[in-house]
Amino acid sequence: MSDTLSFTDSLSGVAEIVLSETLSFTVAGGVTSDGSVDKFTVPGTVEINDLTANGPVLVDDDRFGHSIANIGDLDGDGVDDLAVGAVYDDGPGNVGSNHGAVHIMFMNTDGSVDSTVAIYGRGNWAGATTNGPEIANGFHFGWSVENVGDIDGDGKNEIAAGAIRDPSGGDTKGAVNIMFMNDDGSGSIDSTIEINDLTTNGPTLNLGDRFGYSIANIGDLDGDGNGDLAVGAAYDDGGGTNRGAVHIMFMGSSGSVKSTVEINDSTPNGPTLADEDYFGRSIEN
Repeated sequence: MSDTLSFTDSLSGVAEIVLSETLSFTVAGGVTSDGSVDKFTVPGTVEINDLTANGPVLVDDDRFGHSIANIGDLDGDGVDDLAVGAVYDDGPGNVGSNHGAVHIMFMNTDGSVDSTVAIYGRGNWAGATTNGPEIANGFHFGWSVENVGDIDGDGKNEIAAGAIRDPSGGDTKGAVNIMFMNDDGSGSIDSTIEINDLTTNGPTLNLGDRFGYSIANIGDLDGDGNGDLAVGAAYDDGGGTNRGAVHIMFMGSSGSVKSTVEINDSTPNGPTLADEDYFGRSIEN
């Protein structure tokens, strides 16, 4: 599984990104102060896969690298760490089918991996994650992953991950799991809050919306001191088949949702969409 996307921008030059079940990238052009394109040499590229020392343990079709987030310095060693989704992971010991997983990789300054902790669902099986999300077959946990900041004030960032086929409230409505990370730097989880169609003040979803397709920390939009979230539901049918929607969730201090605003093609001054546009497939602050 390897595809290449190339795109050209008149301001930034040309970039090439390699999509595969590994983590690697190559930048092919830069911009000088006068706006001209300047070629330069990349100091080096480090690929992380299941052969990497201290890296993730993977099997065929896990699709490691489907989502990636910089989660800050989780272990306090001065180096930012990574969270990476493997959305077709079948769980520890292949306990299920397409549960999904998120790999927390504690990084070194040279791009090597110091250690990796896999987050699976909680359950009564070997390797289940204590205090982790509730996951079952086909949830595709880790479809999206985002650093949502230090919600509980313990000095460690929390991690949000989408599970687009979570059936809470109805088939494939989707969910977002906010994982409160322990402050001991171990990658273990103190607690998990799931946001879905049943959440008080949360999103209103329909069957097949796939809420959690994308997640972005959009900062403190309402000025209450808490970071807010934008979450894509790329298969929302509100204005037509699979036109998509984005849910803006105003968050409380404990991970609760104060209110949610949905943006779709019916929103005043919002996007103009057609069937199969899949609005919300990607989001960025």
